[in-house]
Amino acid sequence: MTRVDVGRWRAARALAIAAALVVLAGCAAQVQRQTPELRRETGKLTRIVVMPLDVELAQLTAGGLEEPHAEWTEAALRHMRAALEEEAKARKVALVDFQPERGAPADRETSLDLVKLHRAVGVSVIVHQYLGAPLPSKDGKFDWSLGPAVESIARSHEADYALFLFVRDSYATGGRVALIVIGAALGAFVPGGAQVGFASVVDLRTGDIVWFSRLERPHGDLRTPDAAAETVKALVGDSLK
Repeated sequence: MTRVDVGRWRAARALAIAAALVVLAGCAAQVQRQTPELRRETGKLTRIVVMPLDVELAQLTAGGLEEPHAEWTEAALRHMRAALEEEAKARKVALVDFQPERGAPADRETSLDLVKLHRAVGVSVIVHQYLGAPLPSKDGKFDWSLGPAVESIARSHEADYALFLFVRDSYATGGRVALIVIGAALGAFVPGGAQVGFASVVDLRTGDIVWFSRLERPHGDLRTPDAAAETVKALVGDSLK
């Protein structure tokens, strides 16, 4: 694996472990806000850049391996983007797709690197904000940021905020389902697929994460429009107020 692939694997694995701990603890999906509402100017729609969706769907094999499924992932990306647009219309905000061809070459590279940074920061938020491992430097406050590099997005897209999403969704194969049934008959718990992820709204003036939500549950689907819309609403609906 390349260095980037290793980084992706480690971040996804850390999130999976965090999600598993939360699910086993019986906690529902939670939302953490730093500010209650987005800035709005009279007569002007708040513009939010939708960064490239960090989404991957996989099938969970009988042996417990998650095998990425490209066709499912492509469908999920389409359905999620359409669902986001419906949420935006209902809340009177303007969503703008990130366009890598905008801005200077250095800005484009920086903007795409921010998607990877968000993945790492989001995992840290879950571990240190939700799972009982607080950082002394935070002093109990929700104080997380992607840093001043987000200004490159503001410059190239003339927007107020950026929306970042990370989702990993897995579905049990027939072999895995059979193993789950056998395990249940023997009194053993065999986990099936799960849906885990987080979303952030970032203020492009400061780089601060002003809204954050996490979603960890043993159900949910992104492969069909209606199911994907339910997931999007559960994950980011309140972020577009």
